[in-house]
Amino acid sequence: MLARTAAEASLPERLAFIRKVYSLFFVATLFAIGGVLLGFSSMPLMVFIAQNPLIAILLMLGGVFGAQALRHKPTINLFALFGFTTLTGVIISPLLYMISLRNPASILEAGILTVGIFGGLTVYAFISNKDFSFMRGMLVTGLIVVILTGLLNIFIIGSSALYFAGAVATLLLFSGFVLYDTSNIIRRYPTNEYVSGALALYLDAFNIFLALLRILNSSRN
Repeated sequence: MLARTAAEASLPERLAFIRKVYSLFFVATLFAIGGVLLGFSSMPLMVFIAQNPLIAILLMLGGVFGAQALRHKPTINLFALFGFTTLTGVIISPLLYMISLRNPASILEAGILTVGIFGGLTVYAFISNKDFSFMRGMLVTGLIVVILTGLLNIFIIGSSALYFAGAVATLLLFSGFVLYDTSNIIRRYPTNEYVSGALALYLDAFNIFLALLRILNSSRN
C-alpha cells in the first residue's frame, strides 16, 4: 500500500515524519564532516580527487542516484544516505584543505552563513505555510543554466567575474530549492520518503555552503 503524503497524514504521523527527515539531515551533515576529516587524514586520497575531478563528479552523481534508488530499503537506505554524504565530504576535502591554508576563517564563516540562510528559509517556509511548488520550473531552468554556464567558464572562458556571478546565482538558486523542498516535505512527500527528504535538504545546504565558499574566496582566485 502506498504511504500517505504528509499533508494527508494525521498530525502525529506528519510530525513524526518531519522529525525523522530533519534528524536524518542533521546526522547526514555530521557524516559529511567526517568525510572531510577522512580526506584530511589521507594526502594521497586528496591528491587523487584533485587530479581526477571528473571521477569525483561521477561518484557524486552515482551516490545521489544510489541513495534515491535504495530509499525504500530499510537499514540499507540509511547506509546509502550516510555513505553518500560521507563521500561528498571526502570529495570536497581537497578544496577545504587549500582554503584552510589561504583563508581558513572563510570556512567557519561559510558554515555559519549556511546555517543562518538554511535555517531562516526553513522557518519561513514553515511559518508562512505557503506552497512553493510553483517554483519548480524556474528552479529546474536555473539549475540547467548554472551548470552549463559553470562548465563553459571552466573549460572555455575562464572569467573570474563569471565565476563570482555563478557563485551568487548558485546561492540564490539553492536558497530557492530550500523553500521548494521544505514545502514539498510538508505537503507532498509520502511519509515513508524520509530518506529522500533528508537527501534533498542536504544537497540544498551542501550547495549553499560551496557557493558561499566561492564567494568568500573569489578575490583570491
